[in-house]
Amino acid sequence: DRYYSSIDMATALHPQTILALEFGNQALLPDYGYPLRLRVPTKLGFKNAKHIAALFVSDSNPGGYWEDQGYNWFAGS
Repeated sequence: DRYYSSIDMATALHPQTILALEFGNQALLPDYGYPLRLRVPTKLGFKNAKHIAALFVSDSNPGGYWEDQGYNWFAGS
């Protein structure tokens, strides 16, 4: 669907940021992001990507779908 997102390193390392493989000791269901979901509660609904296809680390700001629409990259922090 061409959706992509990125987060800064401080947000990635925040103790509330998680990559979830399961919920309630069971694998995530497809409706909830199986096989992997990013949960970033400090971003107020932004940046909680489901159905992650790839992860990479970069020293630059690659932007994201919403940032391409004019939203602030740090929104919600």
